[in-house]
Amino acid sequence: MTPEQQRAIDTFLAAYAPKPEFPAILLAGSLAHGFAKPTSDVDILLVATEAEFERRALERKLTFSLWDVCEYEGGYIDCKVVSIASLQQVRERGSDPARYAFKDARILHSRLPELGALLDAVAQFPVQEQDARRHRFLCQLLAWKWYLSQGLDKANPYLITLAVQKLVLFACRVVLNENELLYPFHKWLLEETRRAPRQPEGFMALLDALMAAPTMAAAQALSDRVFAFAGRAEKETDWPNQFMRDSELNWLEHEAPVDDL
Repeated sequence: MTPEQQRAIDTFLAAYAPKPEFPAILLAGSLAHGFAKPTSDVDILLVATEAEFERRALERKLTFSLWDVCEYEGGYIDCKVVSIASLQQVRERGSDPARYAFKDARILHSRLPELGALLDAVAQFPVQEQDARRHRFLCQLLAWKWYLSQGLDKANPYLITLAVQKLVLFACRVVLNENELLYPFHKWLLEETRRAPRQPEGFMALLDALMAAPTMAAAQALSDRVFAFAGRAEKETDWPNQFMRDSELNWLEHEAPVDDL
């Protein structure tokens, strides 16, 4: 953290810590995760009272940015508003990116004695889902390997690009899953995967090779290494039925993802 970023945090705290509607303030984002650069913005999580959170949720004001606090060029403070009840929801059924948002979070100010323990619980990897996730991620890997073959066969650059992105995503998700690490969403995916203590030999190089030159040989090399790492056999994996459930019929059980509307 640079002195300029620290001064921005201090200025923000002086203005927001006294506000009764915000009993706690957390530092999050790249500064908390250890990925920050001198030009990085400052990510703040404001823990609001339930009344303040509900008011902002109704008004769609759960996130906002402040551009007049940071002294350095391009710097700003990015704020997101949460509440104890919303944190409890994340603890019970949050997605990995929802949990990861609170991983490494630093308490800058708090009038909530239970907050530290709750943050620890929120950022836990859901071990009880590990086996099911392993199967689902491997099925996605095989599905998108097939889509890559279709993209190459039809000379479809859009499908090729999408398939490569998905192959990288789900190969990384297998590695993160085996290490009981949370998926951070796309921005920090490669950085978090690189940190994983256990991963297939030459894994990051295999990802780089596929992204640099999308070929079926590169995709198969990645798939072979990931399946061996996960202790599974590609030929014994029924990916079409699992892919249908996860990616084609998922709207039957919950609202369709915005990508599919």
